[in-house]
Amino acid sequence: MSGKPSVGRPAKAPLDREVFVEAAFRLAARPHTVTLTYRDLGKELGVDPTAIYRHFQSKESLMQELLDRLFRMARDRMTVPTARWEECLMEFAGVTLDTFLDYPAIAVRATSLTTSGKGELDSIELILSCFSAAGLSGEALVEQYAILGAYILAGAAGLARDQAESPDSDSRGWFTGPLLADPSSHPLVSSLREEILSLDHREMFLAGVRQILRAAAAQVNSRD
Repeated sequence: MSGKPSVGRPAKAPLDREVFVEAAFRLAARPHTVTLTYRDLGKELGVDPTAIYRHFQSKESLMQELLDRLFRMARDRMTVPTARWEECLMEFAGVTLDTFLDYPAIAVRATSLTTSGKGELDSIELILSCFSAAGLSGEALVEQYAILGAYILAGAAGLARDQAESPDSDSRGWFTGPLLADPSSHPLVSSLREEILSLDHREMFLAGVRQILRAAAAQVNSRD
């Protein structure tokens, strides 16, 4: 029996949930990737795709884990305290969008999945805390949370999908296409064409957040 060490292929690292999660994030970060499949994950790790079922009951449970991690990543980027509620919520919207744009294949599930994990709960708590600091309570507080939360998730997920599906991933235009209009039938579209085409999708997303926050502030002031 030889005492020499084996010179064959090195042993593969043991598979666990974290290995699959890390592989999924690598795939999700690739340009123009909008969906994740078990086949792609298996290929990335050099294993049979069915191996994933030993660690996740279904693709939905995997996506819930990935999405909750995405929420945590966005939350970890934040620096503004909830006491400065408007600034904090603007920052939250911005970091959520930026994080979703980094991983569109995960972000696109944000409007259809509930993770029930720490990342999601921390995000809900942050929004509620900010609007509570603004002076809202009870039903009015919950309503503003729902409005802002739905807007941020839908807007950020939609922009992430658009960027991933666009042949020009660096484009920041809010409107795509030439926007050709006959002045006789659509005078305003025609006269404002250049202004519309110059709109930046990130700025428009954040402008929508500002409108929601102004409405919340006005609601508080009207009760004083």
